[in-house]
Amino acid sequence: MAAGVASSMAQVTYSQNIVGYATVVLPGNGQYTLVANPFDDGNGNFATNILNAALPKQSQYLTWGGASYTTVQKLAAGWPGTASAQLAPGQGFFVRNGGVASGAPDITNVFVGSVITPVGTSVTNSLALGFTLQGSPIPYGGNLAISGQAGGDTNMDFGSPLTKQSQILTWNGVAQAFSTVQKVGSAWGGTASVGVGEGFFINNKNGPATNVVETLNP
Repeated sequence: MAAGVASSMAQVTYSQNIVGYATVVLPGNGQYTLVANPFDDGNGNFATNILNAALPKQSQYLTWGGASYTTVQKLAAGWPGTASAQLAPGQGFFVRNGGVASGAPDITNVFVGSVITPVGTSVTNSLALGFTLQGSPIPYGGNLAISGQAGGDTNMDFGSPLTKQSQILTWNGVAQAFSTVQKVGSAWGGTASVGVGEGFFINNKNGPATNVVETLNP
């Protein structure tokens, strides 16, 4: 199962029971990291369970509603009641570690749980028209561009079903900005690589709504 999993920011470990963990570093001082939950934690995948309790006050997590973000900020007493929001496997979201002047150190977030589908079976990712904030519901990392191109990844082939002018946006944590590649005709203008536990935006520019199927390989 480790085949196709590669990341400089995250590591993934599996047991024979297809349970495991993935680690993602959340840089401090109010920086944003675009992550995605790659496992089912078995307890509803609530934000209060899957985000590191060491995140300081003023930390935030941001979910995408299709047109804007919903932001939840951590208070001195902890996350407010809305922090019970579910962050399902395959859902991308931003995490902000502390405030800009908070002096918050880097924190490692550990996602722990079970892979949501048995070996040899598949899961479907829905790509609606417009922008959707995605993540791989299987703990894969790789190049999201079409598998037929050099460097393409057959495990995370999000690029193939998208039509021309569609875009894939990955997050550059150093620059705190998006890196965007666009589809021109049947080819992508660059690569779009993510690690295990990283999120990304898909802009399904011209439609139609489509699906991406990922299979858990042995």
